[in-house]
Amino acid sequence: MEGLYSKLYEKYSKLKSTKENRIDQINKEQEIKFVEFASASEELINSLTAINQRLTVDINELRNQVVSLRSDKDQQFIDFQELLMEKTQKIQQLSAEMEQLRNVQQERIMSSHRSEEPKERHANSGWRSPSVSRGHTNESPMRMTRKRARLSQETDPVTSSPASGHVQQSVRRKLLTEQSKTDHSKAECCQGIILDGGTSKCMFQGLVECLIGMQVSVADQPEGKCISAFHQSSGYSFSLTWVNMSSDNEGELMYRVTSLGTFSKVAPEWMREAIIFSMNMCPIFFERLSRVIKHH
Repeated sequence: MEGLYSKLYEKYSKLKSTKENRIDQINKEQEIKFVEFASASEELINSLTAINQRLTVDINELRNQVVSLRSDKDQQFIDFQELLMEKTQKIQQLSAEMEQLRNVQQERIMSSHRSEEPKERHANSGWRSPSVSRGHTNESPMRMTRKRARLSQETDPVTSSPASGHVQQSVRRKLLTEQSKTDHSKAECCQGIILDGGTSKCMFQGLVECLIGMQVSVADQPEGKCISAFHQSSGYSFSLTWVNMSSDNEGELMYRVTSLGTFSKVAPEWMREAIIFSMNMCPIFFERLSRVIKHH
């Protein structure tokens, strides 16, 4: 029995030592793995810490840039506000000056009209005859003189005498002389050309109509010589009147719109108002006018 016990004890001792060795081996392996894991974790922590520090520096730089940009934008906004206020004040001042100039211009126009009306009435009363009706006031003085001569021949019973014949001949010679002077004083371009329909038209008038693309006509008005222009396709019409004419000055042109026609919605502001400009500004005026007509 003792031998059996000893064998069992030896076997037990071997199994116990084998099991302890195996456990020690497993513990060593686990310890090695733990050390490796700890070192890897430490390296990862160090790397993440470095990245965090770098990102913190970048964030601080970006924050400083944002603050700087915001301050610059705020300063620009303040500068733009000041500039806008200055421009607004200048526009208000210019508007007030334009209003004053417009009032002065209207006063000048009204004063020129008031000063020219007595002259026009005096000139009209100088050649109008009481025997001529209101419907014939547009006839020329020469034609009215001829009518007065014919009326005097019909009503005066002394016209059959030789003295009256001499008077008639002298009057006829005077009328012919005046007519020849009138024909000589009229330029060849204004003596007219005969169209296909038998009507007469001024060559200069036709040239102007071709240049500006509008129908033009000349008329005498109380305020002075007036040129009327009419655009057929749009219905736009205006008038140009000579004002402030003197011996030392060639005068100015006053533009007044009669009808905007189809340009009522697209016409610029200057086409809607009455303006006065010098003769030197005529090319610029017609250039802008033709630009508006061509674009619309």
